Amino acid sequence: MPIESLGQEGREKSGRILLVDDEPGVLQALKRLFFRLYDVSLANSGQEAVDLLETEKFDIIISDMRMPGMSGAELLKHCFENHPDMVRVLLTGYSDLDSAIKAVNEGNIYRYISKPWDNDQLRDMVAEVLETRELKSANVRLSAHIVEQNDELARLNKELQAKYQKSSAAVGEAEEKLQEAYQSLRHEFDAMVHILVGTMEDRLGEEKGSTQRFAELIRAFAAAAGLDETQIEDTFYAALLRNLGKMSLPDSVLTKAIPQMSNSEKSEYARFTINGQTSMMLLEPLQNAANIIRSHMELYNGKGFPDRLAADAIPKPSRILRIVCDYAELQREQNFLGEPLSEKDSRTYLIKLAGQRYDRELVDIFIETLECYNGGAISSTERLNIANAKEGMILEGNLVSPGGAVLLSRGTLLTERHVAKLQTLMRQFEGHEIFVQIRKPPQEED
Repeated sequence: MPIESLGQEGREKSGRILLVDDEPGVLQALKRLFFRLYDVSLANSGQEAVDLLETEKFDIIISDMRMPGMSGAELLKHCFENHPDMVRVLLTGYSDLDSAIKAVNEGNIYRYISKPWDNDQLRDMVAEVLETRELKSANVRLSAHIVEQNDELARLNKELQAKYQKSSAAVGEAEEKLQEAYQSLRHEFDAMVHILVGTMEDRLGEEKGSTQRFAELIRAFAAAAGLDETQIEDTFYAALLRNLGKMSLPDSVLTKAIPQMSNSEKSEYARFTINGQTSMMLLEPLQNAANIIRSHMELYNGKGFPDRLAADAIPKPSRILRIVCDYAELQREQNFLGEPLSEKDSRTYLIKLAGQRYDRELVDIFIETLECYNGGAISSTERLNIANAKEGMILEGNLVSPGGAVLLSRGTLLTERHVAKLQTLMRQFEGHEIFVQIRKPPQEED
């Protein structure tokens, strides 16, 4: 079968995929999964794929393991050596599992998928890969822009030194330009950070502006805890971008409390702090914040992740961030306890676990900070699977069925009858995850 390149005129494709298999039926099945959204090319042997890669570039290659001539493992090893930026995925039967694991190690393969594959899992994996690549690409572009601006600052500084030798008036003018350039760079940097924050809020179903309010509480807490000005600023940025590593997690993980996750989902979730650190280390101004993010899920008793640090081995800014993260998380519908707490009960929980989960001294400072803080740090909305909808919740947005019909409008107060209908809807569209944005009702103080 000749190599085939597929596309649809008039539709913008979001990525390029190369599919390789010696069975035409398998290639056609894979093509149907992806050709509407991506630019798809087909090859029916390893050698055809190698020839195609000499002239074209792809984001992802998905290859069968067993093929005449060059095997899938050999092909992907060749791709690793010659096209390292392309994501490599191996399709394999159960009997080839040991060979697939070996290929993952030797060819630095991103993932192997067992035959018969799950269509939704395979589509989600491809979407995750392309979304992660786009985020990394944005980080690279931002880093390049910062380098360019730093070069411009260096040039202006050199001009400043030359003009200083001529006249003090010229020095003053150059200093003003240098300050303007610095302020411009700072504004552009902050704008890019807030673009990322907005993207995260959309992806994670959080209320617009809630991340900024959360970070302002962190800033006040960090100042009260005695951090210096630079540490306070780094902790503030860490608070803004703490969930960057969750961007590539599937909805099936993001919408569950930790006790509800399977072991594999817990392992996937536990890497989000490392993923966030890795993405941010590309940007020199955010490297300190990146290190804070890596350790902010550690616990004072050493039972956190990813490095199981304990007590003062956990950086102080990370201990601060963990306390506020848990304070906010405890008031969410899907939290690590399995049920939401009121603001008052959340404070009680922090005090009760001080010295175990949290630094006792920092908990005391945080409680004092809350007493005089009026910024409102906790989001008033939350994204939930309809399976978790309860009577008394208020819809913050329209509830739309998988078919596109508006079932309930924004502002609806859920009654027992509504909840029953949502349960019916969930059974009717079994296999689909349907989410709703809810507004938390005002808390009643005891």
